[in-house]
This record gives sequence, C-alpha cells and structure tokens, in this order.
Amino acid sequence: MNNGFNRFRVGDQALTKKYLKVVINTLFLIAVFVATAYIVFKDQEIGAVIDSIHRAKKSYIILGMMLSIAFVCSESLIIHYLMHTIRQGVSIVRCIIYSFVGFFFSAVTPSATGGQPMQVVWMRRDGISVAVSSFVLMIVTAAYKTVLIIMCAIAAIFEWNFISSYASSIWFLIIIGIICNVSFVLFLVFALFRQSWLTDTIGKVIFWLGKHRIIKNREKWLKKAWKSLSKYDKSADYIKQNKPVLVHVFLMTIFQRLCLFAVTYVVYRAFGLHNASAVQIISLQTIIALAVDSLPLPGAMGASESSFLIIFLTVFGEEFVLPGMLLSRGITYYAMIIVSAVITLVSYLLVSRKKNLESGGL
Repeated sequence: MNNGFNRFRVGDQALTKKYLKVVINTLFLIAVFVATAYIVFKDQEIGAVIDSIHRAKKSYIILGMMLSIAFVCSESLIIHYLMHTIRQGVSIVRCIIYSFVGFFFSAVTPSATGGQPMQVVWMRRDGISVAVSSFVLMIVTAAYKTVLIIMCAIAAIFEWNFISSYASSIWFLIIIGIICNVSFVLFLVFALFRQSWLTDTIGKVIFWLGKHRIIKNREKWLKKAWKSLSKYDKSADYIKQNKPVLVHVFLMTIFQRLCLFAVTYVVYRAFGLHNASAVQIISLQTIIALAVDSLPLPGAMGASESSFLIIFLTVFGEEFVLPGMLLSRGITYYAMIIVSAVITLVSYLLVSRKKNLESGGL
C-alpha cells in the first residue's frame, strides 16, 4: 500500500516538474520575444516598414520559403541516408517529421537543447532504439557544426575586407561563437579518435575538482563521464570504416546550410537591391550564424535580429534593413516555427490515435 502510494507520489512529482519546465520555457520564450519586438520596433515608423514589405517582390518571398523548407528537409535526407547505411528501414516521410520536430523544439528552447532529445523520443515511438538515434543525430550535429566553421573560414579568406568592414561591431559575439563551436568540434574529434587521452584528461580534471571540493561525489561524476564517452566507441568505428559516407553527409550539410543563408540574399533581391553579390550576403549571414549559434536563447532570438540590423544596415540601406530583417527572420524562423508546430502536433495526434486503436481504446 505504502509502496504504491510512494510510486504515485514520485510519478506525480516528476509530472509536475515536467509541466513546470514547460511553463518556464514558454514564459522565457514570450519574454524574449516581447523584449526583441520592443528593441526592434522602438523609434520605428511601423507604417513605412509595412509599406516596404508590401513592395517586396512576392516571387522572391516564395523562393525564400522554398529555401527555408529545403533547409529543414535537407536534414531529413541526411537522417534517411544515415539510417539506410546502418540498415534501418525508415521512410523519408518519417525522417521529414523528425526534422520538423527537431526544428520546432530547437527553436523554442534555449541553445536549441530540446531539439535532438525530442527527435530521439519520436524515433523511439517508431521503434528506433535510443542508441541508433543518438548515433545518427550525433553525426548530424558534428557535420552541422563543422560545416559552419568551414564556411566561416572560407568566407573570411575570400571576403575578409567586406566582412571586416561590416561585422566589426559584433566581434565579441563572433569570438564567443568561434570558441564554443571549435571547442565542441575538437571535443568530438578527441572523443571519436583520441578517447583514451580525453578519458584520462577528464578523469584528472574531475579528480582535481573533487580534491579542491569544487564538486562532491567524485565517483558519481566519473561514472557519468565514462558513460557519456562510451557512446562514441561505435561512432568512431563506423566513421573509420565508412569515410565516403561521412563525405556525403558533409556535402549534404553544406547544401543545407547554403539553403538557409541564401534566404537573406533572396530577400535582398526582393527589394530590388543588387550592389552586393550573393557570396558577400551569404558570407555576412554565415558570420551572424556563427556569432549567435551558442547563445542561450531560443532560436538565438534577439541576438539574430540585432546582429542583422547592425551588420546589414549599410548593405540594405536604412529604408530596407528593418523590413529585410523581418522578412529574413520571418521566413527562416517565425514562419518555420508555425509550420513545424503544425507538423509536430499532427504527428503526435496521429501516433496517439494509432496507439489507442491498437490498445482497443476509443
């Protein structure tokens, strides 16, 4: 009797914490959105902004939406390709759903922390093990981060004068972005190919932190570290034995990133502007992505908008920079949140209905 009551109480507490976390994340998202809207529209003539947006060529806006959808669906192709290489029978439709689920939860949680865990949940509901889904998504993330660094490096090499003249105002964010992304990629490289060295180093760090009483229960932290690192063993073996697969994933990821960054150039052309080239616009957008990528904000909201207004002020001109930002972010972020939310909700309801039917429910 007491055991049953205790289990009920523990379950009730876990459910309460889960809902509390959802409420806190929602309130944080609303607060960031309101603050962003205030900063963006403060001292602006709303009528003139709306008029400029209306004058934008609709064909370019449609093209921008197609590129944004292609960005999300490109991840679907990567997931489907990786699943195929490890002989997991997953349809492309299911992979598209996984990508939109990931986009939605990444967009509404700080630092995109909710995206991949929810993708794992959706995959598990389709019978894909956590080990397989975690492995596939780890490769997707590694390629995604690495390609961003490579594209920024290429942009800096070929468009250094152009970038330095416009992006100098957010140099601090760029440095933070470089440090965080390079650190993440280096961690993955060591975890995959120099795991013994990384294991030894982490063990020494945890031992030092415990010795100086910075952390408690040293053994607990060591177990967590070993458990986290052990999941990279199979990934390392797979990558070593399937290098062509990795090359294909990187090429698809480059296409994915270009689809997203090209939206800004499409919006630029929608206003009839043509002084800057596609390479220059995409280079600046790549730098913005690097600068805001690691900030603990849902969808980098606030930072992306502010960085756009600062960097593209001269490129778009004072008349079109705010309408350009609204269209660019509207297409790549806000509109896609709505699309991904609808797909996520429909997918959830269909799966729930199927489970109810299978269990004999009404």
